[in-house]
Amino acid sequence: MSEPRMPHPGRTSAERRALDRIGCGEPPSCSMKTLRNLLEAGLIVDVGTETRRDALGSYRVPSYAMPLAVHYQWCSAVAFTDAEMAEFEAELDALSASAAGAPV
Repeated sequence: MSEPRMPHPGRTSAERRALDRIGCGEPPSCSMKTLRNLLEAGLIVDVGTETRRDALGSYRVPSYAMPLAVHYQWCSAVAFTDAEMAEFEAELDALSASAAGAPV
């Protein structure tokens, strides 16, 4: 098995988690220091606020995104290679077979 690739070399684990969440279109869920570091590095951009509603009314949440070039590199870094995808699919098949009661 190959060594796991580090999709964001030189970044802290908090920065990597925030980049992964932003790359998937989720809120970063990190500290202001982490956001500031990512903004200063140009890895994310502030795209304004998003208005959400709940039982108490509406509220605004800051929103961030990756520039297209950064997002393209992020996708390439976290994507499976052909061999990794084949191994992953084999694991899924084995899990499905064992869940169905079939011999593995």
